[in-house]
Amino acid sequence: MASTGKIVEVLFENALETFEEQDAMLNKVDFQEPDPATMQNAGNVVWRSVEQHAPIINGWDLTGGEQDIIEETYPSLLGTPKNDFVLQRADDLRDARFWERRGKASGRQQVTELNKAIANNIALQGSMFYRSNATSGYNFIAEAQALMNERQGAMTQRHFMLNDRDNLTFSSELAGRQTLQGRPESAAWVKGQIGENVAQFNVHTGSFLPNLAGGADPAVAVTVTGNQSFAPEGGSVNTSTGVVTNVDYRIAEIPVSASADYNVGDKVTISNGGAPVNAVGLADKTDTGQPMTFTIVGKPDGTTIQVFPKPIALDDATLSATELAYANIDTVILNGATVNRLNTDATNKTNLFWDEDAVEVLGGTIPAQLFKQFDGMKVISSTMKNGLKMYMVYDGDIASMSFRYRLFTWYGNTVKDPSRAGVAVSY
Repeated sequence: MASTGKIVEVLFENALETFEEQDAMLNKVDFQEPDPATMQNAGNVVWRSVEQHAPIINGWDLTGGEQDIIEETYPSLLGTPKNDFVLQRADDLRDARFWERRGKASGRQQVTELNKAIANNIALQGSMFYRSNATSGYNFIAEAQALMNERQGAMTQRHFMLNDRDNLTFSSELAGRQTLQGRPESAAWVKGQIGENVAQFNVHTGSFLPNLAGGADPAVAVTVTGNQSFAPEGGSVNTSTGVVTNVDYRIAEIPVSASADYNVGDKVTISNGGAPVNAVGLADKTDTGQPMTFTIVGKPDGTTIQVFPKPIALDDATLSATELAYANIDTVILNGATVNRLNTDATNKTNLFWDEDAVEVLGGTIPAQLFKQFDGMKVISSTMKNGLKMYMVYDGDIASMSFRYRLFTWYGNTVKDPSRAGVAVSY
């Protein structure tokens, strides 16, 4: 550790190693690193396509029966860098172990920010929700399995993450099940993974899961203003120029009598005259018999709520066959329908479940070699095993006998399919 460069590398390598060891979320979602030039020219926003739905036509003669294709999109965003920015004088750096300690602390805080960011987004944007008083961990998780299977969304790897308290309640039973399946009991605790293939989920535990704000339903029932009809959109067409502008397929604005009593992140159902609007299977359009759950993602004003996912009704007579292939609810939301809050606990720690492909992280890149062309500035960078890059830029000042560095990661995350991600709470 004789040279400054070598000492700096000790800090960076400890940060890198700690980050990789404590990454609990990035390896459980879809990771993309978009083309840097594209991101620069697009303002760090890239629009991506989602799974299409195709209407099936019976018969031999299909003359004149051609269907349009609806290519739905969503915006995937890069946020701003997460930085550890330090200035130290020479006499503060005499203990060589400083570099190791600081590197571990920096890596730990960096990965904590990442884990929290992904978990918060799933909690706030995932549309599926249930409350359960199940005494069995398997039954608690199996309810999420039933919901996701009924919805018939695309399936890759499924993950379920228990908060620490619910993990305390259920982990012993879940670990026992894994042992019975031939998996050593000791392995049930490696890296916070409780079990594999528990009701089709890989089950984990995390200390960073957010609380879900809630409370009683508004004292005065909140009702929908006007009949609501929504169609899937492949983009907004300018009638004058013919230019197509991307549209976020996930979002719907619903006019209501009042929005003030709701929180962003609230999970709600909608009922027509007391009869719940039900979810339908995305493939066969069968009524699941279960109310469709939505998450409130915005309140533009006092009489509007924005919800994920966009409710597209199977009985909407204004929609074409191609559009009806995207139906996710059984019936149109009518004027006077009530909006019912589900997360009625004042504050409840969340448990999260999601399909791996439903959540996306974008990794940002910078032209690291460019920094080396500036006098006095040095840079170290590395791509972690999860695909994300870590950077460290540093320099020294002989006038003040000081050293400063900036260690950072850069990413953004998006719940690209809110119908395949959700929240479970126990009571």
